Amino acid sequence: MSSKQGKPSAVPKFSSFKPKLEATQPEKENKADEPKPHDRHSASPRRGRHNSPVDVSRHSSKPRHLNVSHRPSVVEQDRDASFVYDKRGDPLIRRYGDINRRDVPNYRRFGSGRVLGVDGYVRIDRSGSREEFFILGHHESRSLLSSDKKTLLARGICYKSQPVRIQREQSQAATGSEDFVPLKSSRKRKRDGYESGDSSGDEGQSYRSIYGKSKDHEHSDSDVDYASDVSGDARDLQSNDPINIKSIELSRRVRDHPEDIDAWLQLVDHQDTLLRINGQDDRHPTAAEVKSFADIKSSMLEQAYSHASTDSQREKLQFRIMQEGSKIWDAKTLSKRWDEALEKYGTSFELWKEYANFQQTRLSAFQYEKTKQFYVERLRRLGLEASDKQPHHDCVKIYEQIIYIFLRVTRFISDSGYRELATAAWQATLELTFARPSTLTEQEGQVPSSFQDFWESEVPRLGEELAQGWAAFEQSGGTLDPPEPKGAEKLMSPNTRDGYKAWSIIEQQRARAATNPARTMDDGAEDDPFRVVMFPDIQDILLYFPREVIPSIQNLLLDAFLIFCQLPPALCSSDIIQDMLQDDFLIRSSARLATRETLPSALANPEEQNIRPPELSHDYARMNVTPEVLFPLPNWFKSMKKIRDDIPADQYQWISTTLKQLVRTFRVRDLAPYYLAFESVNEPGNEKKTAKALLKQDPTNIILYRGYSILEWGKGNKEVARNTVAAAMGLTTVSTHDRVSLGVAAAWMEIEDCNLTKATLQLCALSDVPFSTSILQSPSASTAQILKARQFLSSNRDYLLSSGDVRNAVIYAEGLLLLEYSTGQSNKEPSSGNQGDIWSAISSVSACSDELVARGLGNVSAHEQLLQSAARLLYHHARQGPFRARFLREQLTKYINFFPQNTIFLSLLAWREARLSIDDRVRSILDDVVLVEPHDCVSSRAFAIRYEARTGNIHSTRAAFEHALESDACKNHPDLWISYIRFCHDRKELRAKAKSVFYRAIQRCPWSKEVFMEAFITLVRDMDSSELKSVYNTLCEKGLRVHVEMEEFVEAWRRGQKEGDRTRR
Repeated sequence: MSSKQGKPSAVPKFSSFKPKLEATQPEKENKADEPKPHDRHSASPRRGRHNSPVDVSRHSSKPRHLNVSHRPSVVEQDRDASFVYDKRGDPLIRRYGDINRRDVPNYRRFGSGRVLGVDGYVRIDRSGSREEFFILGHHESRSLLSSDKKTLLARGICYKSQPVRIQREQSQAATGSEDFVPLKSSRKRKRDGYESGDSSGDEGQSYRSIYGKSKDHEHSDSDVDYASDVSGDARDLQSNDPINIKSIELSRRVRDHPEDIDAWLQLVDHQDTLLRINGQDDRHPTAAEVKSFADIKSSMLEQAYSHASTDSQREKLQFRIMQEGSKIWDAKTLSKRWDEALEKYGTSFELWKEYANFQQTRLSAFQYEKTKQFYVERLRRLGLEASDKQPHHDCVKIYEQIIYIFLRVTRFISDSGYRELATAAWQATLELTFARPSTLTEQEGQVPSSFQDFWESEVPRLGEELAQGWAAFEQSGGTLDPPEPKGAEKLMSPNTRDGYKAWSIIEQQRARAATNPARTMDDGAEDDPFRVVMFPDIQDILLYFPREVIPSIQNLLLDAFLIFCQLPPALCSSDIIQDMLQDDFLIRSSARLATRETLPSALANPEEQNIRPPELSHDYARMNVTPEVLFPLPNWFKSMKKIRDDIPADQYQWISTTLKQLVRTFRVRDLAPYYLAFESVNEPGNEKKTAKALLKQDPTNIILYRGYSILEWGKGNKEVARNTVAAAMGLTTVSTHDRVSLGVAAAWMEIEDCNLTKATLQLCALSDVPFSTSILQSPSASTAQILKARQFLSSNRDYLLSSGDVRNAVIYAEGLLLLEYSTGQSNKEPSSGNQGDIWSAISSVSACSDELVARGLGNVSAHEQLLQSAARLLYHHARQGPFRARFLREQLTKYINFFPQNTIFLSLLAWREARLSIDDRVRSILDDVVLVEPHDCVSSRAFAIRYEARTGNIHSTRAAFEHALESDACKNHPDLWISYIRFCHDRKELRAKAKSVFYRAIQRCPWSKEVFMEAFITLVRDMDSSELKSVYNTLCEKGLRVHVEMEEFVEAWRRGQKEGDRTRR
C-alpha cells in the first residue's frame, strides 16, 4: 500500500505472501479508476451484498485494480477535504440497491437520534444494517432498557440472523463483456486453475494470509449472507408468521378505515400477544415492558377515541383508556382524568366499577367512611334510576347492578373489620325479600316503617334460632319475644411475654366473637358501640325491591349471598354472577391458599405419580355446578368445601341456619339441593334425615333424588342409591327429560361399578315408550335394543339443538356418550375388561361440541357441563386400566381452550403430565391460554401457584405469586397477599423479603384489616416497636375496626409481666 505522498511501502516481503501483481492497464487509466484506499479503521463492519464489488476485500491477499466503474475522477479533488463533489453519481447504486457504505464517513447525529420537527419522542437507532425509528413514552428515558439500546418496539421487529445460501447455476460464468467481475468462479473454472497450478486472482483466501484462517461468519465475499444484513429479507423471513400477519392486517384496517372501532380494539388487544412473545426464553414480561406496552395501547385508544362516532363507542374506549392509563399515569394525573371521564359517562356501570377500584386502593387517600359513602351514593342513584324505568327488562338490569354493589359494599365493610354490620345488612335484606308480609302496602323505593319496628324489637331475625320472620311478627301484632341475653365470651390469655403479640391474639379473639350483631342486653355490648347494629346504621344500604321484580332477581340475590358467605354460587342465573366470580374485591376463601411442596423423591418416581390421584378439592374452584360436583363423590371433584372449621363458630351457625330457614320456612325450592350438599359436607351423618325432610316438603324435586343417591353411593350403600333413582323414575309427574337424566345417573353408577352390561340396559330402557323397567331384568341388551337406544338419544339431541333447547339437549348427549362407551367396538384405543370404548364415546361428544360451536353456543354453560361429563369418563377410563396419555392430553387441551377457567380440566391435565419433562405443557397452556385476558381470574392464578408449589421449587412458586399479584385479576386480593407473606416468612431463603411484601400488600389492599394484622401475627418478631406502632396508627387513621386499643394494652401487659416477675422472685 502506498502513502499519500506516493512513496513505496516499507513493508518487508516474505516468501509466504503472494507477490503483488503488476497492473495490466495503462497507468493513466489506473489513476483515473483506482479506488481510494481505506485503512482498517475506516471500513464499515457491516458488509454484505450491498458492498460494491470494486471495493478492496479485507479477505484478499492482494489488491485488485479493476476497471469496472465509470466513477468520476477525483484526481482534481483535495484528498484531505471532508467532502467530495460528484455530479455524475454512481451507476452501481441502481444495480446493487444501496450505496457503498465504505464511502460514507463515520459520523454522529446531534441529539442522540432525535428527529427534528416530529411530535413525540421519536428516535432513530441502528438494528443490524437497518436504521429504524422507535417511540419512547412520556416520562420514559433511554435508560429504561439500556442494555438493549432500544425500546420494546424496536426489539419486537429484530429478527434472529439466519444464513441463506444462494444456489448459483454453473452456467453463470463471466464472459468478459459485463461491467462487473464475479467474486467466485464456477467449479469447473476453479478446478482448471488448480490443475494448471496458476494462482488466479479470484482464488480464495490463503490459509497463510495475515488475516488468518477464514471464519464462517466472515462471508462478505462468499455466496452466504445473513438475513439481518438486508432490511427487506429480514421481514421476508417472517412473512409467514401469523402474529406478524395479523399485526399488518389490523394496522392496515385502522389506517384505511379509522372509523372501524372494532379494528382498533382488536389491534389494542393484539398488543398483549406481542407483549407475551416479546420476552426471551419464555420469561414473563417485566414491569418496564408492561408499562411500555400500556403506553402504546393508550396512544392507540386515544386515536380510536378521536374517530368514534357514537356514545357507546366512546364509553367503551374511555373505559379501556382508563384501564391502560392507570399503569402509566401518576396519581394526580389519574385522578384528574377520572373526574373528566365520570363527568362525561357517569351512568356507565363498567366505568364506575373501575373508578371504585381506584378509590378503594389508594392508600394515601383511602378512608373507610368516605369509601362507604361512595357506595351508598351509587346505590341511591341507581334506586332513583330504577324507579323511573318502565320496561321490566330495563329495571331488572338496574337491580342486577344494585345487587352487585350491595355485595361489594358488604364485602368491603366486612374486610374493614365491621363484620356484624355486614351481617346485619344481609339479614335485613333477606327479610325484606323473602319474609315480606303479603298484606303490606307497597311504598315505592322506601323501606316500610313497620320493618324498623321489627328490627328495633330485637326479636330473632333470619339466620338465628327460633326466627319466624318479619311477616310472622306483623301477624302477631309485634308480640314476639326477643331471645335471651347472651353472656360474654371467655377469652384465652396469651402465653407470651411480647405485648404486641399478646395484643394481636386478644384482637383476633374479639374479632371472631363479633361476626354477628349483638342485642342491647347482651353482656359486653355496652363496652363496644359497634356490637349492636341499629336500624339507622344499615338504612342507607338496604335493598328493597318491588314485589313484581322479586321473582326475576331472587336467584341472583341468593347467589350473591352465598358468595358473601365464601361459598360457591348455587344457581348462576345471570351473567353478572360470572363477573362477581372474577372480581378480586369479592371472591374469598374460608381457608388460606395451601402451598405445600412435594418431596423431590415423589417427583422423580413415575410409579408413585401414576398411583397418586389428582387434587379433587381446590381453593377458589371454578366449574359448572352439577349434582356430580355438588355432592361429594369419592373419586371426583367437589365444588362444596367444608367451612365449619375455617370460620368463626357464630358465623358458621348463622350461615347454616339461614340456608335451612330459606328452604324450610320460606320455601325457596331451588336452594334445597344446595342445602343438602352443604349439610352433607359440614354435618356428615345427618344426610338421610335432612334428605327425607326435604323430599317430604318437595317430592318432585329430581335433583334432590339424584343428590341423595350420590351421597348413598359414596358411602357404599349402592342398593339404596339404585332404589332412590328407580323410585324417582317411577314418579308419574316426572318429565321425559328428567327421566332421561335419572337414567343417565343410573348408568353412571353401573359404569363406576365396572358393570358395562347393566349400564347399557339402563340406557336402553330409556327408549321404551311408555317407560318400562322390564328390560332391566334381561341378562344383556340385544343389538336391536342398542340401535333403538342410540337412535332415540341422537335424534332427540339433534332436535333439541335445532330448537335451541341446549340444556336438555346435553342430557341426551351425555346418555349417548355412555352408550357409546359401553357398546362401542372401534378398537382404536387400548382397553381392558373393565373398560369400554373411550374413542367412540369421546367422538360422540366431539361431534356435539362441534355442532354447538357451529351454532355460536360454544361458551354456554351446557357445553361446559357436557365436557365435564366427558372429562369424568376419561378419568374413570384412566383409573381402570391401560390408556394413552396423549389421547387424554389432547382432549383436555381442547376442553381448556373452550373453558380456560375450569379447574377440573386443568387439574386432570396436570395429573397426567410428567413432572420433570423439559417441555412443561401445563406451564405452556397456563401462559398461552389460561392466564391471559379475558380469562385470567383468581381461580386460575391460585391453581398456577399450587401447581408450582407441587411440581416446582420455592423460587418458581414465588414467581407464580409475583405474577399473580402483579396481574389485573389478583393485584387487589387480600387473601393471596396474606398467603404470599406467610409463604415468604416460612421459607428461610425468602424470609428477608416478607416485610417488603407486607408493605406492598397494604398499598394494594388498604381497606383490609387482615392484611394490616399480618404485621402483628406473622411478622411481629421481624418488625421493631416503631414499625409496629406505625402500622397500627395507619390502621386507625384509615378508619378500620379495632376492638382493643393497642398502646394501652401493651403498657398494661408489660406492667403485668414485670409484676409477675417480681412475685415469682
